[in-house]
Amino acid sequence: MIINGNVQAVAGAYSVSSAGGVKRAESVRNVEKSDEVLLSHEGQSFSSMLQKLQNMDEVRSEKVQNLEARIADGSYNVPNENIAASLLGIRF
Repeated sequence: MIINGNVQAVAGAYSVSSAGGVKRAESVRNVEKSDEVLLSHEGQSFSSMLQKLQNMDEVRSEKVQNLEARIADGSYNVPNENIAASLLGIRF
């Protein structure tokens, strides 16, 4: 490039070039998107069920009271085979 004393023309070329850079940077900022997560229908359903389970009580008091009453009056009977199978299942 030959510069023959026309400094204003050279300065003008640089100012146009830098202005274009600013416009390009602004357009890049406008295009930027934030991250997002999209769940499938099954994922949303699972999330809903998980939320319901987390809000439930850990102990079902009605069932506990029923079993306590049956044990107290002697009507609760578990077959020995079931007890043995449960014990073996836990151990092995």
